[in-house]
Amino acid sequence: MADLNAAICKRLHDELIAGMKQWVLNSVEGMVSIPLLHGRLEPQEEGAPRRIPLCQRHYLSVVSITDHRLALTRLLCGSFYFRGLRTTKCGSDLETPGHVFMQCRDLQTVAARETLRETLQREFGVTLRTADSAADAMRGMQKLIFDLKTVVPMARFIYQVVRAWRWFGRRLPTMVSELAPDTDEEADYWNFESAEEDWEWSGAEMEMEIDL
Repeated sequence: MADLNAAICKRLHDELIAGMKQWVLNSVEGMVSIPLLHGRLEPQEEGAPRRIPLCQRHYLSVVSITDHRLALTRLLCGSFYFRGLRTTKCGSDLETPGHVFMQCRDLQTVAARETLRETLQREFGVTLRTADSAADAMRGMQKLIFDLKTVVPMARFIYQVVRAWRWFGRRLPTMVSELAPDTDEEADYWNFESAEEDWEWSGAEMEMEIDL
């Protein structure tokens, strides 16, 4: 303690902050329940997107409609409730966010996706292409969500889909984040959990306005 001075305290403080940020990054990357946050880049008003461990996320201020913002936040933070290993409505692939939102052929989901496609093309000149794989679907979602402009129609789209699928409202157990994907342990967990309890959304759907 005799050698403790202002310079040493500042160095310890800087090391603590740097270590905390790295811990946050490692924790996020290691959780299988939040795949949309893996490798996240925060959009900037000027310049290229950057990786920022701690900050107020762009969608919290950009997405003005509460229901849309809440649906997006819950999805990003891992409240996506898997109904089973296969998609409930089409049964063609694993029920992951990428497949459900960008690939599933459920009629209501397709209709919402087509509306999103038209909005992106008309308002932003962005073409929503058909995803060929689950990885492509996930990357496509991340690109649209982590953009200061396209996050607004994307949040509305997510809200429409989660309403149609009656998701959210059930808290995922902490243990879910520790289960490796495509393992016997994960299969046993989802087989044990029933999907009979649904969440009732409160409040009517609101119209979206894009202010460029």
